[in-house]
Amino acid sequence: MKYRFMNDVLIIQRIFPKYRKDILDELHQHINFTLIHAKSNSGIKQVSAPYSKTIGSFQYSKKESGQFLNVFKYILKNKPKVIVHEFSIGVLSLIPTYLLARVLGIKFLLWGHGYDRTKGFNPKKSLNDKLRLYLVKKVDAVIFYGSEAKTLYSEYVSCDKLFVAFNCLNTKVLSSIRDRLEKEGREKIKNRIGFTKKYNLIFIGRILAFKQPQILLDIYDYLYNEHGDIIGIHFVGDGEYLNQVKDMVKHKRIEKNITFYGAIHDDIKNGELLYCSDLMVMPGPVGLSVNHAFNFDCPVVTFEHNKHSPEIEYLINEKTGFIVETRTAEAMALIISKYLKTQDIQYKMKINSRKMIETTCSIDSFIKGFVDAIKFVQCKK
Repeated sequence: MKYRFMNDVLIIQRIFPKYRKDILDELHQHINFTLIHAKSNSGIKQVSAPYSKTIGSFQYSKKESGQFLNVFKYILKNKPKVIVHEFSIGVLSLIPTYLLARVLGIKFLLWGHGYDRTKGFNPKKSLNDKLRLYLVKKVDAVIFYGSEAKTLYSEYVSCDKLFVAFNCLNTKVLSSIRDRLEKEGREKIKNRIGFTKKYNLIFIGRILAFKQPQILLDIYDYLYNEHGDIIGIHFVGDGEYLNQVKDMVKHKRIEKNITFYGAIHDDIKNGELLYCSDLMVMPGPVGLSVNHAFNFDCPVVTFEHNKHSPEIEYLINEKTGFIVETRTAEAMALIISKYLKTQDIQYKMKINSRKMIETTCSIDSFIKGFVDAIKFVQCKK
């Protein structure tokens, strides 16, 4: 059911990534919005939809966010009542778009991380954070990806205009896939998709150096020494670091235990791989991969550092996964080994992961946060 007063909503994003399409499809069932976006040459798969329109842009820096979006002609022609703009100060057209909205009497919201998590939020010292805080104070409302950003900004701005639409995947679609997999049974699926090892660890994401995928190979060495030849490692994804990781596998002569699938954009195939895996291992920054894993009862293990996306809020140490303080392959392998040997911990974590998907980071929770923000600005004089 669409909310009648939510017509003429315009969402502006740099790009339209495939991983966001399912949640925007669902959101479009509740809000009658148009999405305008540019395209980029990044490694992220990009798509379109009946409610989306591609606009021109130009890249002014090497950073992915360093774009200027040609949105002004569309806004002047269509005069939306509400604009929801990607909260990225790297988008050079953001402030001119805000000023145009003010002139035209259009309600203006920001949607995004809110700050650079690798640097923290310090508007007293950082010029970028001063600009972010200035914008948050000026706009009509802000929608954050996670509650941590809302807590930080609430020290400076009234909480009334700060909302959280937890960054998520379409849990309705993925849960229906998981339910079908449950009926078939994990062991049958393992045989069907070629999982021959007793224990299976999975990495899903772009294979890039800063994500440290090679650490899984060192973890394999430790686990092999303790458990023997019963461990399988699965890499799903492409990227500039993929060939180096493959070379490391050949050098270690462990090809029979390591499987590379390339990038997979099929929800069912990814779901099968996750459902049959014991743990998702992500040594580098985690993002929506956490949601993806939890949707298929697969806990997550990562290292503690400040480069994680807001989805790290869902990974509660020793509840839905593990956050390893000591950033070594040995420390992570010890925790993984204990987990693999303890069925009670496995069961509790899978239950907790499913609860997290059904509550905090569900598609319903995302829609509520987004709709509440639009309601707030629509009712604002």
